[in-house]
Amino acid sequence: MPEHLIHLVIGLIGIGFVIFLHELGHFLASRAMGIDVEVLSYGFGPRLFSIMGRNTEYRFSMIPFGGYCRMKGSLDLMKALRDEKGSFDTTEKGSYFGSTPLRRIIIYLSGPLMNILLAIIILSISAMIPVERISDPAYAVSIAEYPELFPDAPEQPGIEKGDRIVSSGSTVFPDWQSVEAFLREHRGEAVDVRVMRDGELVSTTLEPLRVAGEPSFGITVLIDPVIGRSISDDFLPGDRIVSADGVPVHSQLDLYSINKDSFTIEIERDGEILERRIENRVLPFAWESGIRISRDNVRPLIYGVERSLNIAASAIKALGALVTFHLSDALSVLTGPVKAAENIGNITVLAFSESAESGIRSLLQLMAVVSISLAAGNLLPIPTFDGGQILICLSELFARRELRPRSYVMLQIIGMILALCIMVMMYSLDIKAYFFS
Repeated sequence: MPEHLIHLVIGLIGIGFVIFLHELGHFLASRAMGIDVEVLSYGFGPRLFSIMGRNTEYRFSMIPFGGYCRMKGSLDLMKALRDEKGSFDTTEKGSYFGSTPLRRIIIYLSGPLMNILLAIIILSISAMIPVERISDPAYAVSIAEYPELFPDAPEQPGIEKGDRIVSSGSTVFPDWQSVEAFLREHRGEAVDVRVMRDGELVSTTLEPLRVAGEPSFGITVLIDPVIGRSISDDFLPGDRIVSADGVPVHSQLDLYSINKDSFTIEIERDGEILERRIENRVLPFAWESGIRISRDNVRPLIYGVERSLNIAASAIKALGALVTFHLSDALSVLTGPVKAAENIGNITVLAFSESAESGIRSLLQLMAVVSISLAAGNLLPIPTFDGGQILICLSELFARRELRPRSYVMLQIIGMILALCIMVMMYSLDIKAYFFS
């Protein structure tokens, strides 16, 4: 199988598993509400094999991407339509149409709630997994030292160029990335730190500044200009950049400050000085960095809840733009299902190539995004979706009378048409991505 097809299958299986858990939520709630489930299937299409329970056929179907939960009640609906009844006056025991609107609401809410619970759990687990992270020494400089890169930036009096930030209170910084994370948490307030300066440990204070109107400490990292990875054969790992157009280069910022589209750089390789050309300001390499294995400094459950809420807010914003016909805003953030599945597979495989921990963490994070997005999408007020069914049940609850069987069928037909329109639009994003991008 081509590599991209393998990645696609991996993504589809992941999405299918999330969809099945959504249906499992409906199944568990149905059983709890006294409604029989005729079929619970993992996958779609022809049945491969099944196990018959007391009231439910547990089925494994040919296409293992998703699943469905079919509740008892189809015979009641057909009978009511055939007899042209205005209500479901007689129903089978355990039938969906014999339950109360409140019980149905609980059933339809259970699918999205299962997805939200799944997201919280797997995000909490992902926060506990140690992963490899890029790690740079915590050498800092005030951005005011580089006006070519940061015009009009104020000076940070607490930092001298080349200071290595060591700690703040009881917090010790193993690298620059940990310094950045700490300063993000304390943005806008003065922070006392200890730095290594000229071989001595010095206490100083980082003053809150405003850079481009935003609160900032006005410092950045100094990285040794040694190449770690390259996409060009002209540069090899370990090459040290010593100058650019005759100007000495002591850090990455010196190179970034060269205000030319094309220029010549000198690199040192095995004691030999070589010249290389940079065109269109494109640097075909990344700087050498270390690797640190660490976990997020968060409480897992709180992280899982907060991250789920952030994902949900983004999903609701995109769906809101779709419902209000702000299609350009919606389409700018939405991705077709096939492309989304392939992206999940690509990112997961790439992360697993780095380490098993990175792969598992990436997969869990992506599954959480899919799970929350599925919950939000199913709550759209479309009759065949959970949100539409909940609205129908609420209308019955407040009107104190059930929906006429014929009206129920008409709403389902309208819902299917709307769902089909949404599917066509979503798959058009795939066509655009694969054939017109």
